[in-house]
Amino acid sequence: MPNRTSVPVPPEVLAGRSSEAAEEAETVATNERRALWLVASRVTVVALLAGVVGGAVAGLVGGGGAAVAAGLAVVVVVGLVGVGLLRWAGSGAVVRSLGARPAGPEELPRLRNLAEGLCATIGVASPDIMVVDHPGANALALARPRRPSVLVVTAGLESSLSVVELEGVLAHELVRVKLHETELAAAALAVTAPLAAVGGRGADRVRSLLGPSRAFRADQRAAAVVRYPPGLAAALERLLVVASSTSPAPAPWERGPIARSTRPLWVDPVGADDVPREGNLDHTAVRAATLALE
Repeated sequence: MPNRTSVPVPPEVLAGRSSEAAEEAETVATNERRALWLVASRVTVVALLAGVVGGAVAGLVGGGGAAVAAGLAVVVVVGLVGVGLLRWAGSGAVVRSLGARPAGPEELPRLRNLAEGLCATIGVASPDIMVVDHPGANALALARPRRPSVLVVTAGLESSLSVVELEGVLAHELVRVKLHETELAAAALAVTAPLAAVGGRGADRVRSLLGPSRAFRADQRAAAVVRYPPGLAAALERLLVVASSTSPAPAPWERGPIARSTRPLWVDPVGADDVPREGNLDHTAVRAATLALE
């Protein structure tokens, strides 16, 4: 076998890679902590209230000792059941609320090929692809415990975009999977759903829990993956055009209170340009203009 000359990697390149890896690891850890806190804090409040009620009832029958024992038991049971329901049933309920169905084996071939290549590049497992039968062009990704993440796309996404544009949109969503933003999103939806079903404004609550500039940051990382920011910029502009042309058809997030809560999670979260642009880095048009300058 011929000898191969080893070419040393410049120190500045190694330092840059190390810095990026450290930043990515910190982002993942932060998103995981926030997701756990969202679920645990809400469930704890409910469990404590249930424990107080259960203890009071038991105290009327068996005295103080029985009240304490019953209260603690109720807290533990309600806590475990609550965490399980929010983590395991949350994403499934969201997907059902959108009316999404599994993509057929021969459906969306171009999208599947691009997604597989990007998953290998980014370093994530291939998601399950589900389709909302809507003529618009949009997508969102959600995490599921111990299962592949789910990528939900509208039926018109693949046909509305060029290959370069579609690659940018998919990279945007898969970057979120990589950074575990989809876990945080699933937790935000889970804790918001009960209130959204009663009082509405679920999208505002989810947006507040996730924090600002979420979509903007995902764009920047996705552009670095595909190495062509103008492609993603063109995709975002195209999403707005398609949303305007399909406006008579109810958007996927208009199919009920839980579905409405997903609005901030879509690649184009504003649809037909009905959200103020000023000071909003997550506005689709603002993001497109920023990427076009890069």
